[in-house]
Amino acid sequence: MVIPFPPGGPNDVIGRLVAQKMSEAFGKTVVVENRAGAGGSIAVDYVARSAPDGYTSILASMGYVVNPLIGKTPYKVSDLRPVTIVTAGPSVLVVRADLPVSSLQDLIALAKSKPGGLTYASSGNGTPLHLAAELLKKDAGLDILHVPYKGTGELMVDLAAGRVDMSIVSPLIAASFVKDGRLKAIATTGTTRMKGWENVPTMEEAGLKGYAIEAWYPVLVPAATPDAVVAALNKAIVAGIKMPDATQRLEGLGLVAVGSTVAEADAQVANETKRWSQLVKDASLKAD
Repeated sequence: MVIPFPPGGPNDVIGRLVAQKMSEAFGKTVVVENRAGAGGSIAVDYVARSAPDGYTSILASMGYVVNPLIGKTPYKVSDLRPVTIVTAGPSVLVVRADLPVSSLQDLIALAKSKPGGLTYASSGNGTPLHLAAELLKKDAGLDILHVPYKGTGELMVDLAAGRVDMSIVSPLIAASFVKDGRLKAIATTGTTRMKGWENVPTMEEAGLKGYAIEAWYPVLVPAATPDAVVAALNKAIVAGIKMPDATQRLEGLGLVAVGSTVAEADAQVANETKRWSQLVKDASLKAD
């Protein structure tokens, strides 16, 4: 099981959970390997070029469909096939503790008062964090400078230290920073308030009508992997993440166990590719 980002982030936590459930289902050890870099493209390309035998997979993010849209990547989306959408969930908009805002409207007003003067951090071009912030910029009409990082670890250190102003991150990553006052939670990105974050409004509740984005995490294998192998992997993974211990673990991360069929995963990839193609065009997003 390849993880396209460094240890500690949501991909890593979810990927290790999936690997555990695969090990239990098949009675074999599933080795987890972190291959970070290029917004996840290095790892995705590695898996795309692997033998299509079901022994190499990746717990990717929706960024894998976006990276080819924003610049040249060594792989095409069609080089891989989804096994299932494992899980999905909203993110949270956080700002440095000393930024003089307490609501989304405050933040929008501050950003509009100093075009280009505020910065937002992401875990790299084409990642869910990047797309969520670009959607915010587009819908609110903001000019905010993007500062890409290689992963969420160093991003959060710099954000808490005040070297960047804001980010849209996984609740898993944000929770401890918000709890101890190093960051302020402004809004969440889903359609309803998150469990455990009931005091934080959604973007729409905070005044940004129509804004909604959820990060989703698919398991992918090389495109030539036989249907029977993909079906066996789907059955094992879906059964595993539907177990009470797994669903509770995901809920604790602010996520929902999805466990889609192969056909549903194919449809989601197609729909998301279409959605983000338009945003990439509108925002003129480019590779690093």
